[in-house]
Amino acid sequence: MDQKLAVELHTRAGNLPEAWRSCAEDLLAAAAVLRERRESPPPLAMGDLVGSEWRIHPAELMLKGMAVECLFKALWVKRGHSLVIDGKYVSVPGAGDHDLVQLAGVLQLTLSDFEKDLLRRLSHFIEYGGRYPVPKNAEKLRATATTWSSPSDGRLFDALLLRLGSVLE
Repeated sequence: MDQKLAVELHTRAGNLPEAWRSCAEDLLAAAAVLRERRESPPPLAMGDLVGSEWRIHPAELMLKGMAVECLFKALWVKRGHSLVIDGKYVSVPGAGDHDLVQLAGVLQLTLSDFEKDLLRRLSHFIEYGGRYPVPKNAEKLRATATTWSSPSDGRLFDALLLRLGSVLE
């Protein structure tokens, strides 16, 4: 592909709220597959139910956190900001990579303490809990960073998604 065209397409797609929202929907669909597998294991896997849940749940939460991050970025570009300039991704000013609480703050979203805590924990799943054995820095390692309480955290997550969806409409 021609470099000029690649830069143009990359810049255009990276600044489309619909593109970010579509990615969020894809991530949520993948998370739903993992959840279904975790909650209804096939008959042959029943003896490994605890092991399956332990192995699948962190990746499911990573995908959910990444979906929220995409929805926040969709809102950022919907409000007229850019995430891609001249074919290069630029971070949201004032928000660290994958820090959902900071992203929500930059977006000036009103969140309860419970929602902030949920986003903080999902951020840890994005950064390391769902894909690496440790975070980049030891100071980010917390015993409660990668915990999830079912079904209360699930209900809070679903309610947050509904709010984000209505803001993006």
